[in-house]
Amino acid sequence: MDREVFQEQFGLLGTYQEMRHVIDKIVQVAKTDISVLLQGESGVGKDVTARAIHSLSERKRNNLIIVNCGAIPEGIIESELFGHE
Repeated sequence: MDREVFQEQFGLLGTYQEMRHVIDKIVQVAKTDISVLLQGESGVGKDVTARAIHSLSERKRNNLIIVNCGAIPEGIIESELFGHE
């Protein structure tokens, strides 16, 4: 997929070099069958990046689950993510 088309389709913004690196990583990760944790400051595009990875992956026909870990209280995050005993 052409990078310009990719940027337009997913709404990714940034300088050419920065976006080239991000797009290359998105394509690389989308080819794998692993769960992905994206970290970063608010507003940097984690949600958009997650949707791009998902839409390019073999899992694209399944539901995408996005969890904002910052919105989960520290004391219950483990039980929310991994279940209760």
